[in-house]
Amino acid sequence: MGERSVIMSDTKNPKGFFTYFHHAAVIRQRSDTNAGRVYKALLDYGSTGELPDFSDSDACAIVFTMLRTEIDYNFERYQQECENRRIAAERREAKKREKAAQAQLPADHDRPQEAQS
Repeated sequence: MGERSVIMSDTKNPKGFFTYFHHAAVIRQRSDTNAGRVYKALLDYGSTGELPDFSDSDACAIVFTMLRTEIDYNFERYQQECENRRIAAERREAKKREKAAQAQLPADHDRPQEAQS
């Protein structure tokens, strides 16, 4: 295993990745052994961010790189969705707090106080 992926960080990551049917055409062109190596490398990459060493097989390296870009894209989309949901939750909670605070104010709090002489 080589360098670590840039996308794998302290941010929240999904618990898996999609395998799409259009991947089959590329995977089926590899031997069962190499297809297994690539798939295991994708699983390792998706869970740990570790990049495999395919220095002995350019074909495996190419297939891995092609499929890795989809994993990266999906992880980025997942992280963006998590961020969007976090922001929405913060806004929702702020509105709840504001509504609760307004409910506790006396009914005449908006009227200006008369000046005392």
